Amino acid sequence: MESIQDLKTLIGHNFNAVNFSKYMINNDFSDVDQLIKHCKLESTGQRFNIWRLFLRIYSKEDSFTQKIEKLTKLRENYKVLENKHLKTSSTSTQIQIEEQTKKGPLGGPLGGPLGGGKQKQQSSNAIDNVELRNEIRKDVERTYQEFEFFSSKRVQQILTTVLFIWCKENSEISYRQGMNEIAASLIYIYTKEALYKEEVEKYEEATEEEINILLQFNSWEYAEPDIYILFTALMNDGQHMEMFRPNYTEQQKIKLQSKKPSAILTRVAKLQDILLKQVDLPLFRHLKLLQVEFQIFLLKWIRCMFTRELSLIESFSAWDAIFQDFLLQQSDSLFFIDCIAIAMIIYLKNQLMECEESSQCYQRFLKFPKISNLSSLLDTATQIRTILISQKSSNNLDDNIEGTEKIEKLINPTFFVCDNVYSNVQNQKDNNKSQEQLKQSQIKSQQIITKTEEEQSQSPQSQINEKQPIKQQESQQVFFDEKIMQSNTKAQKSQFNVEEKVQQKESNQNNEQKQIEIRLSIKAVQDICVTIEEAFNVIKKSNNSQNHQELIISLAEIKQYLNKQIDQVEEKQGNQQDAGQKNNYNGFVIKKSITGQQQLPQEDNGLKSKMAGFFKKKW
Repeated sequence: MESIQDLKTLIGHNFNAVNFSKYMINNDFSDVDQLIKHCKLESTGQRFNIWRLFLRIYSKEDSFTQKIEKLTKLRENYKVLENKHLKTSSTSTQIQIEEQTKKGPLGGPLGGPLGGGKQKQQSSNAIDNVELRNEIRKDVERTYQEFEFFSSKRVQQILTTVLFIWCKENSEISYRQGMNEIAASLIYIYTKEALYKEEVEKYEEATEEEINILLQFNSWEYAEPDIYILFTALMNDGQHMEMFRPNYTEQQKIKLQSKKPSAILTRVAKLQDILLKQVDLPLFRHLKLLQVEFQIFLLKWIRCMFTRELSLIESFSAWDAIFQDFLLQQSDSLFFIDCIAIAMIIYLKNQLMECEESSQCYQRFLKFPKISNLSSLLDTATQIRTILISQKSSNNLDDNIEGTEKIEKLINPTFFVCDNVYSNVQNQKDNNKSQEQLKQSQIKSQQIITKTEEEQSQSPQSQINEKQPIKQQESQQVFFDEKIMQSNTKAQKSQFNVEEKVQQKESNQNNEQKQIEIRLSIKAVQDICVTIEEAFNVIKKSNNSQNHQELIISLAEIKQYLNKQIDQVEEKQGNQQDAGQKNNYNGFVIKKSITGQQQLPQEDNGLKSKMAGFFKKKW
């Protein structure tokens, strides 16, 4: 296997003896806050030792001798666990092999055809251990394959052993994908700052006692126990293990005698429905309307602590802030992960607010753009944490405009600059050009709706039709009521973009180079108008209809157009009769495709029933 010298050639060496004396001997952490704020903690060459402090393995008040005593005790505990699980595992495997060659008279183990309960249990445990180790090893071998460092057999052996022992000690959760990436991050930092005796002895003016102290903290000899100790502090003391707890069914919970829900799903729901709402209400509303499911991307963000979204090296700076917050706030969980997650969502705000479908949002979240200024993002996360803590005792979370205003003032405008800046500017130019056209279309659509309501008031179904505007007004007033927010129907979404769609239809009509001519008789057009009237009634009787506003406007446009054509033809025929002219065709040409690409026949007695059936089936 590779030596520590070989591994250091792959990732470099970053131990600083001067800073070791400053932090670990003299307990001078005065500059750590600024270093973390500016993502410069790596420059100290003491990141792994400082992480030990943040995760409460030892404290600021401990002398260096007390720190060494605590580390020594934890390393001894690891040896006990190593003997317990690794040697037992190898012994059980050997028993399994021997028992396979010792069969009873009926094919069972010696001692009786149905005997050998103890041996059977040992054999079962051995199989479980082998399967567990194989599962871990497979994931370890796939971990960060882009780094040659992680293809080292020694590194893979340490990761596999550490994860195996931890999983045996926490069998309720056992192993889950993502744990390998967390452990891999720890061994990367440890190796980068690890020491070996031959290297330390080269330090000039270092006494033997000083060399021994350095090796007690950072010797490569303790790589495996030290990584296990820090991994356990992160997973157990920081309760990050709960993010990997399986989402058991009720029957599984009864069988396992466990009542704990899936903490990761609870955390995601809280982040989506409460925390983001407190920080940025407009963005929360927009994502809620698009029915964006945060668990699709947040599960990976939270479990792996942004190692993929920020890249491995950049994620270490995020971990600095997460672990420091865990110590300073004396919290029982890594809450700062939530703050960074919200900051990352806000980082994409400009792009997300332009999305019209949830799939577009997922593309941004799952292929997160490179963050040009990580320190700005961490500063935003800190401000978000301040807002959330200040509102923790607040019971009214419905209209938190204050939090949104605060965060917009605190965040530098360049924080929102992402990869699609050019497209955003170009879209803004296009929007400015079409502003007048949009205003005209809004006025026209309002006239269409007004005229449609007047026509509907004269029909036998006027009472039903008169109630529709009231229902629309009520739905707008309680637009973000809790029940409506849960339903997230497409009809709600249409309230935001109905003007844009009307404008788009007008634009498409004006830009058509070739119009389809459809010859219809006046009777056929009148039948279509009656069918539209029936469609109105069907829609309004359906309480669960979706996109009803958009369809009503579309039908109103068609009806308006057809009525206008009828009036023109009748007027033209009247003029022709007055002038004594012959009318060879009792109809007119409509230069518009009413039913899409299919042309309506000139005479179709079943047209009315077909269209009515279509609308009834759809709604």
